Amino acid sequence: MVTSAAPLELLLDDSPVIAPLALALELGWATLPVPVRTIAGLTASTMRAHPGAVGFTPLAEYADLQRDYTILPDLAAGGHHDAATILIADRRLDEVDDPIVDLGASSRTTELLVRATLLKFYGIAAAAWLRDGEEPQASDEAQQSIEIRDGGEALHLLDAPGDRVISDLGRAWFILTGFPPVSHLLLTPTSRLEDSALEALLAALPVALAVVNERRRELRRTLAERYGVSRELLNSFYADQFLNLTGDAQKSILAIFPAGAWGMDLPTVSQLNLAPWAQRV
Repeated sequence: MVTSAAPLELLLDDSPVIAPLALALELGWATLPVPVRTIAGLTASTMRAHPGAVGFTPLAEYADLQRDYTILPDLAAGGHHDAATILIADRRLDEVDDPIVDLGASSRTTELLVRATLLKFYGIAAAAWLRDGEEPQASDEAQQSIEIRDGGEALHLLDAPGDRVISDLGRAWFILTGFPPVSHLLLTPTSRLEDSALEALLAALPVALAVVNERRRELRRTLAERYGVSRELLNSFYADQFLNLTGDAQKSILAIFPAGAWGMDLPTVSQLNLAPWAQRV
């Protein structure tokens, strides 16, 4: 093992999937041997701006990082059947015709999932795609629309949908392919694979995750308050989550990029750059 000159740090995407670990670290219940920061909307650009960092990043960001980063199998995230990434409509989905898709502030991973399922699973063809700050063209103002939301906002809407029609896009992907929807990967600069600080971090992660499991009731009570959702909803969400890179998760990743990256400015992902100790499919 070698020690790199740049100190290692861990960047965590600010997402419900890793929030229990982030909260346990914040409260001092769990510890890791490197500095940890939680960043809202962690992107490939942010990772490149912190060349000494290991990142728990949204899946789609891997496409832009794959040449210089390696996937660590020691931590990943997704749902066995669901993703808490949702489609919202004001009518039955079979009555939605050629809508504007309002992506809001959702991640590129969410957009990848939407594009992979919207037509093939729901039979809905999008007339246009909008993000936060974008306005529809004048000719589209009377168009039907659907909204896409993820993260804590999605959990809140799943808990209290009101009279809106809500569908979990992760479940759509699972039904369509039989693969679990993967949301996040743990990535390291390939140049740091032999770093002793990385070895220490990976050795400490299982211990920290064991603390998260032991104190899950207290952590979920606090997170339910933060997200404004019921503990029942949060318990159901976390019961469906996985935190390791399974063989089916690898297959899911290789399937979703060609299925969902159309219309997105993402490089092709045809193989996974896995750490040497990872079990490959």
